[in-house]
Amino acid sequence: MSLKAAIRAWRRYLTGLWWSGLRLEESLELYWDRDDRLCVDLSDDHPMLRIPAEYEKGDQDRLLPIAPEFAEFLQAIPAEQRRGRVFRLVGIRGVPIRTKERVSRMVCRMGKGAGVKVHTHPRTGAVKYASAHDFRRSFGERWAARIMPPDLMALMRHENIQTTMRYYVGRNAQKTADAVWDAYRRNLGTVLGTVTPSDEKRLPVSNRKALQVKDLGK
Repeated sequence: MSLKAAIRAWRRYLTGLWWSGLRLEESLELYWDRDDRLCVDLSDDHPMLRIPAEYEKGDQDRLLPIAPEFAEFLQAIPAEQRRGRVFRLVGIRGVPIRTKERVSRMVCRMGKGAGVKVHTHPRTGAVKYASAHDFRRSFGERWAARIMPPDLMALMRHENIQTTMRYYVGRNAQKTADAVWDAYRRNLGTVLGTVTPSDEKRLPVSNRKALQVKDLGK
């Protein structure tokens, strides 16, 4: 594989992580054509992931949904290329890279090289750059705003709803609350409860009357 082809493969891999929300180990063990591994299933109306019985506690094959963007990503790959691993990564010398540790280090190096900061420590100033797991986290946060928690649980392949609620739905609720309060302050003054004359004119009549009742009980 040429250097240009290797770069294309890594770009394709990062795009796949962004649209899929796959765990790093899942992405490296995802196949087109192996029934004994995590496998893409394009046989139904919507592309799915097939998990073999030996990977499941219930000892039976299971189908799980994937995001539409990832489905379109997979379907855009020519049929003749749908063999073996979905993501085939190589190093600069053309040697295949398949271990979780090496791929994780490579993605972290790319995140740092691209300057994608995900967190800065408030005391030390230490910067954390994007990693493979940050692709999954971003995926979960995007979809938490679109679907109900049980559906998000299936999409993220969590074992229980508590994980979904704790790491994605709860965080998304806080972001929504921040947006609501920011909008409130922008539209009704910068201080909680402060309504300017121009703001008052935009309120419904019933609300305007309520605002005109002042100093009750004095």
